[in-house]
Amino acid sequence: MNEPTLLSSIDGSSAISQLSFDEKERLAQEVRDIIIETVATNGGHLAPNLGVVELTIAMLSTLNPPEDSVIFDVGHQCYAWKILTDRRERFSTLRRKGGLSGFPKREESPYDAFNTGHSSTSVSAALGLARAKRSKGDKSRTVAVIGDGSIGGGMAFEALSDAGQSGENLLVILNDNQMCIDHVVGGLARHLEQLRTSLRYIRMKTRWEQRLDRLPLVGKPMIRLLASIKRNFRLWRRERGAIFERLGFRYYGPVDGHDLRDLERHLHALRFIRGPVLLHVVTLKGKGYTFAEADPADYHGVAPFDLLNGKSSSSGELKTFSRVFGETMIELAENDRNVVAITAAMMQGTGLLPFAERFPERLFDVGIAEQHAVTMAAGMAAGGLRPYVAIYSTFMQRAIDQLIHDVCLQNLPVVFALDRAGCVGGDGETHQGIYDLAMTLSFPNLTVFAPATASDLRAILLLSHNHDGPVLIRYPHDVAEARCFLPEDLDKEKDDISRLCSLRRIRAGSDLTVIALGSALQEAEKAVEVITNKNNNISIDLFSCIAAVPFEYHIMLESIQRTGRLFIVEDGCELGGFGSIVVSEAVRTSQNVLVDFAGVRNRIVGQATRAELRQDEKLDAVGLVERMTRLIEKSPNSG
Repeated sequence: MNEPTLLSSIDGSSAISQLSFDEKERLAQEVRDIIIETVATNGGHLAPNLGVVELTIAMLSTLNPPEDSVIFDVGHQCYAWKILTDRRERFSTLRRKGGLSGFPKREESPYDAFNTGHSSTSVSAALGLARAKRSKGDKSRTVAVIGDGSIGGGMAFEALSDAGQSGENLLVILNDNQMCIDHVVGGLARHLEQLRTSLRYIRMKTRWEQRLDRLPLVGKPMIRLLASIKRNFRLWRRERGAIFERLGFRYYGPVDGHDLRDLERHLHALRFIRGPVLLHVVTLKGKGYTFAEADPADYHGVAPFDLLNGKSSSSGELKTFSRVFGETMIELAENDRNVVAITAAMMQGTGLLPFAERFPERLFDVGIAEQHAVTMAAGMAAGGLRPYVAIYSTFMQRAIDQLIHDVCLQNLPVVFALDRAGCVGGDGETHQGIYDLAMTLSFPNLTVFAPATASDLRAILLLSHNHDGPVLIRYPHDVAEARCFLPEDLDKEKDDISRLCSLRRIRAGSDLTVIALGSALQEAEKAVEVITNKNNNISIDLFSCIAAVPFEYHIMLESIQRTGRLFIVEDGCELGGFGSIVVSEAVRTSQNVLVDFAGVRNRIVGQATRAELRQDEKLDAVGLVERMTRLIEKSPNSG
């Protein structure tokens, strides 16, 4: 990549304020070029980052970071921020192992005020930071940048409600990129907006407020009366900011988020406003790259792609678990009009786009609102529908209480499809799907599955249709193996889901019992092959398990009575996970059995590919060979 001349000449973010507006516009183009080229090579969040380039430049021109704190909601809009603060030379390492994270990281730079990866957290974090600053006498500013649908999350409204009545000097910038609020900008509204953000008006207003405040008895009531008259006039004139004004914010906007002059004028003026302020900025998601502008949803998060045609270099021939899920959902819906699908702003990622095109009235995308999605599904089930909820594993963490309280305790027939379970490449620790098993295995009435193959997932989905209770299915963002281990006499229309709960013997042996949960089977099978090929005298009893709850203990116990050794493999947390539960039961019921289990030990993992993450955790074939061999070589009497 050739180094852009203007960008390479900037020494630190403070130099940006010294540039002319023409130079800043040129800088914006150079930043976009770097973002597009890097994401085309490494993958990442393209469209949301292209939309906030001018806003980022304007903030750096008017703020004084890192003393002034900027918190990005979700975090996947921070690429320009990274480039323009202190990480330009490392930006080519974005999302690679040992490189820059695709999200804000406090440990990565002092310019990153707060770690974010999930949505709707910025206002809460910024309000907490502002309150901490005030308590310490710190006069620096705190800014929350929220958008890309995050404003619709329940936590954001909770925070806005608190912040609006807090009196804190907090600036919330609503980045409206057509993912949340419409943007009709009228001439009168724009004229009055310019008046309200003029420095002369703000200074005069502040001066009169201070004078009235000094008047005994009548001063404060007069200030409140004038503020009420102004607020009601603004609400009458323009409904757009009504909700924010009612919550207690001073609302300004909408402002063209790609007009640097207007952005900077507003940001300069708002420095003089006391109390909570919300600036509404309208941006174009994907700006500067034709393909992303035309289809911002497709280019929200992308794999590496060809710059010239915008197409991903990955092959579409192999079926992923997500695709199998989407195809099976259509099959279910064709046979039962009570089948509905629910997702939380992840329709495309979970494979539900074809379902939405086929059954638009039966697809409910609730936006970034996982808690609502789960409880709404419970209500649907109580009303006689058969809801299937598709959510990424990492985002399901946000609705654990709803899963227990509203679904499991009532034993309602809701099926949860947890995509991106296990190790997740590229996005770092905030997006790992490694906690779902440790959190949910003990939930009442919940049946938990982890398919190993495409046929497993399809069978689980079909049989769960008639199951009288909640079902959770977890699977990785990976290609679904085509092999079939299902019983030949399985009738997917009539059989009970319990038919899928039996352990499946992949190969017989007498020296070690290995149980691989879900897609962990592939690497476990490779490891067993290596060990037995190296030593013909060793044989391993290998099982595929796709039902974590209920688990078929009697087959396992029969096997370990012969082998004396048990090894469990899973793609989730070791601590409190599937392996630790099964092993504890084995030790409790069998004497002198040697046990070990492999899962994710390093629960704070950085960005890397899925293969690299499994290698680091010794969950690949090489690492499993080492651990299985060590267990086989142990004497049963050595403890």
